[in-house]
Amino acid sequence: MFISLRIKNFRSILDTTISSTYEEGKAPNNYKEFPRLPFLEDSKHRLVPCLAIYGANAGGKSNVIKAFFALNRLLSFGVKAAFDPNKLFPNQKTTCFEAKILLNHSTYDYCVEYSEESIVYESLVCGKQTVFEIRNSTQTQFKRITSETYTEKNLKDFLRVECSDKEGKHNRPFLSLIGTKYPGLNRDIADVSEFILKSVFISLNNQIPIGLGIKMLDSSLENFGKKETAFDKLQTIIAKLDFGIQRLEINRTKLEQNQSGQYSLPIDSQQGNPISIRHDREGNFAEYLYSYHEDEQGNEIRFNFQEESTGTQIALGILGSILAALEKGGIVLIDELDRSLHSLVFQLIVQLFTNKRYNTKNAQLIFTAHNTDLLDADVLRVSEIGFVNKTSKNGTTFQRLVEFDGVRNGSDFRRRYLSGEFDGIPFPYL
Repeated sequence: MFISLRIKNFRSILDTTISSTYEEGKAPNNYKEFPRLPFLEDSKHRLVPCLAIYGANAGGKSNVIKAFFALNRLLSFGVKAAFDPNKLFPNQKTTCFEAKILLNHSTYDYCVEYSEESIVYESLVCGKQTVFEIRNSTQTQFKRITSETYTEKNLKDFLRVECSDKEGKHNRPFLSLIGTKYPGLNRDIADVSEFILKSVFISLNNQIPIGLGIKMLDSSLENFGKKETAFDKLQTIIAKLDFGIQRLEINRTKLEQNQSGQYSLPIDSQQGNPISIRHDREGNFAEYLYSYHEDEQGNEIRFNFQEESTGTQIALGILGSILAALEKGGIVLIDELDRSLHSLVFQLIVQLFTNKRYNTKNAQLIFTAHNTDLLDADVLRVSEIGFVNKTSKNGTTFQRLVEFDGVRNGSDFRRRYLSGEFDGIPFPYL
């Protein structure tokens, strides 16, 4: 589970921390009997299942989501793919991320600081024990992960050869190298690397392709040995959303190879565009999605799914990725989750994470939004709502509702937010 991410010198953010800790004091009375999750509970931690981020246009909401994305890209591709500092403060030469996560009842603190050319500091701490620490490529601490097979010299060679460029600059994280190429070397490193790279899904807009959503959900169901299909899951949710869709159907068309070995996609105006291309033992297939509606006489009429409204297409793409996270646990981050969604659909998606019936694997949702209906729908608690505010001196900062004086659950958050009490709104010049 995600505890917090400290972000320093990234885009409009100079130094702020995004936290998901439950900060409301004692737990609500009889909370274990409620269908609503006030928090996700571990023996030593209470973390919120949702974090909604509000704020004015150009306030830096999207940059919070992009910071998580940058950390993922840093681990995947190295410093050049992830360096995007605040251009208004040229004296700030490095970006720093400090991620705190909870895995297998242990707390991990992963810190990485880097410039455009190299990583100047990287460390992983489990509890109070340093797993590894690297400073300026030369000062290293590997005692926790050394063995007879992999001595400290071997680990320094890994750092010099596989994490550095031709000039010897440390430009790829040690965490992802060991976690992906040598996972048997250290369980802590492997678990943290896998969590950040595989259990954190990030969408920089809410237009998630339906094919990707279905693929993610199918994969989650298969990994847990469930016979239920992604369609079964989506059909159940669709019925609750009342889109007027009676059922969904996928048709598969096998792709044939031409003489040059390339696959050609058949053109059929009735089929529309495929939602995905699948590869299995039987060959390569284009998958087409159809929806069925009833006409005035009660007969089923088939539609290509691309004929559905933008909101319906967006909702199903989002639901596929969200249901996948609910199946296996993990974090979903979506920028502008509410865009093109009806307020009630938006609310239902959020409630999937706060409802004990659906969220049984400690999944978390972090999203930005402009739709303020959620603030007076009694859906979110004061630990689950935050606001960004940007100034020329401090850049983008983040503050949760629970940090404001005199704010309690059940208050009219929406009215007070729109009045400017919590900042994070456009200044009313007009």
